[in-house]
Amino acid sequence: MNHELPATPAALQAHIAELEQQLRLSDEGVSQLAQRCLELEQQLLVCQTELAKHSTETDNFTLTLPQLFYDTGSGFSPRECLIAAEDAHNELTHEVSVTFVLPEDARAVRLDPGELACCITDLAISDERISFQSVNGLMLQEDCLLFLDVDPNLSLHCTTGFSAGMKFAVNYHYYPLGRFLHEQPGKSLLRALNELKLKNAAAAQEADEMLQASRAECMRLNQQLLTLQGIQHEYQVSLETIRASSSWRLTAPLRRLLTLLRGH
Repeated sequence: MNHELPATPAALQAHIAELEQQLRLSDEGVSQLAQRCLELEQQLLVCQTELAKHSTETDNFTLTLPQLFYDTGSGFSPRECLIAAEDAHNELTHEVSVTFVLPEDARAVRLDPGELACCITDLAISDERISFQSVNGLMLQEDCLLFLDVDPNLSLHCTTGFSAGMKFAVNYHYYPLGRFLHEQPGKSLLRALNELKLKNAAAAQEADEMLQASRAECMRLNQQLLTLQGIQHEYQVSLETIRASSSWRLTAPLRRLLTLLRGH
């Protein structure tokens, strides 16, 4: 790209117009990337809907109740684990609702929503200080997690730490995959869903990189535009200064005479 500054006000105006056009094209490119990300997300939602239709076939599989592991310093172990009561799960609505009370101070806390591969939706924790992060699942969207392997894990984090006697409730909907995970068409659907998730992540990363590059280019073009506008302003001030000078006024008759002579 030629970074030399135009020599005349007319060329300067043309260059400014060209830069503004480049900025518009850059904005259009960013919009197209955002649209592509939206299309990929919609494809994921379609796959999720299909998965929900088939997951009702697994109702006859026994739900393993959620467990809360707390690490007091020697790592997670079955000795430091809270298990929900049997009435925590509603088989008709697939809703799980359980309240945990920590018996000791904990360095780390892990929630196992069940031991089967599953789909979890609408996960909520009553204490706003506590957040969760999937350890071995796929986040399909903000309120839907897919675990393709047994022993799904969620890592819990608290802004103030986990102290003895801390009490909080956990609610979610639990759909075990069961046989669906190992038979057709479920096996193919889940494999395709995983591949789509990976492609979406790669596309999102590529889009983000392109967006960052576009923003950097926009900033550079904006800076160049400001520089050119400053030069144009200086040209204008200089021109007005010349026109306001006494020498310009004194030579006005001569310029008019030259204009008339050129006209003839």
